[in-house]
Amino acid sequence: FSTRFQWGKFSRSFASSSEEALVKTSLYDLHLQLGGKMVPFAGYELPVQYDGLGVLKEHLHTRAQNSASLFDVSHMGQIKWHGKDA
Repeated sequence: FSTRFQWGKFSRSFASSSEEALVKTSLYDLHLQLGGKMVPFAGYELPVQYDGLGVLKEHLHTRAQNSASLFDVSHMGQIKWHGKDA
């Protein structure tokens, strides 16, 4: 399954084939350390949930007073420089 979005000169693939190696974000090791269940998404290996929590507990924690949650968005922005001085 692969979907490609194109907007002017910009294009983005939202899935990868099973033959392509998945990219790991800078937070990959931390996600594993915290029990993240990693899944392929848009060519990256990203956590879908964490051991022992479940979606409802994660949701409630994020909205609890004096609590915070981290959402890894490092896969969402990419810049490719082209040209002689790139």
